[in-house]
Amino acid sequence: MPLDAKMIFDCVEEYSNSHDRMTKLVLFVVAQFERELKKRNIMARVTGRAKSIESLKGKLDKWSSDRKRCARFRARSDVFSCVSDLAGVRVMTYTERDREVVQQLIGELFASPAGRAEFAAERKEESARIQRDKTNHYRATHMQICLRPEHLVGDYVNLRGAECEVQITSMLAHVWNEIEHDMRYKGDAQALSDDEILAIDSLGLLTKSGDRIISKLINANARRIEAHRLHQGMRDGSIKDWRSLAQTMEEHFGATVARKAINYRVNTPALFDTIEALNLTHPKDLFQVLSPSLVQTTAKETLPAFTRYLRMHGLQKPLIASETCDLFLIALLSKFCATIAGLPKTNRGPAKRHIFFAGVFSQFETTIAV
Repeated sequence: MPLDAKMIFDCVEEYSNSHDRMTKLVLFVVAQFERELKKRNIMARVTGRAKSIESLKGKLDKWSSDRKRCARFRARSDVFSCVSDLAGVRVMTYTERDREVVQQLIGELFASPAGRAEFAAERKEESARIQRDKTNHYRATHMQICLRPEHLVGDYVNLRGAECEVQITSMLAHVWNEIEHDMRYKGDAQALSDDEILAIDSLGLLTKSGDRIISKLINANARRIEAHRLHQGMRDGSIKDWRSLAQTMEEHFGATVARKAINYRVNTPALFDTIEALNLTHPKDLFQVLSPSLVQTTAKETLPAFTRYLRMHGLQKPLIASETCDLFLIALLSKFCATIAGLPKTNRGPAKRHIFFAGVFSQFETTIAV
């Protein structure tokens, strides 16, 4: 069936009837991200929108000359399955390295839509189209999400099956993406002068070096602040909170463990809860347990085996991240699993991260023993 004027009109009308519903979905997703990013101390900004009626019509008008796209439209309701960004949310991280962290976070917060494996995640810069074009500096991870069953209650029941596209990009990459998109896609790409093309290319190269500068600046600022916090909070010799724990761990182990860079500021609260429960808040006691040999064995053997066990049994929420403080959490669980698993569950929802992993680790150890 051709994507003719009548089909375009019908699709636009179908979507306009659901515009408020898609707006509600966007607001929910943005709120979820903002809350979790703040809780996990991930520096980022979140924006979202439901596609405007005019923008959708413009996109369908462009697609009407694409035979392959036209073939996908058989009924007016196909607009929801054929246009992936009717609801769109963009997460702009301050640093490029946090793009993967946010992608892992999505696995914990949302569900993958039916028929889309692993959220249909795609790193756009790895596509053949962009790889062929050395002047295309588009860097973003695109994913399709929907709400989890526990979210689909009350006012949100009508969001069942509704999909939202999430774009994850760094702040500077976002600037290039927007400028390039406005000039090439929305404007007349054929009319761009050589100077304009060269400037867009130069800006793309600058954003990549700028990402590295921002990372260094943030890390330097964090080290200064946390060093001061650590000095103030450890006058009695103990680690006071997860931030001072992150500083202490990084100073003790260094930037890499088992040849992998460790982000000591991710999943640190669960590790802090663990050392508190084990009375290991003094660095001397903590590092007596977290010996170099234990950490190396955990990184090379225990953690990979445990990760495979989680995947095999479909236990990937929450997702374990080997290059974060989860490494040290699993190291402690290998020695004190029963103690942590026996802690009382104080929250109404799912068990806290360290208690959940302790319970699963107990089962994992049983399989190893067998």
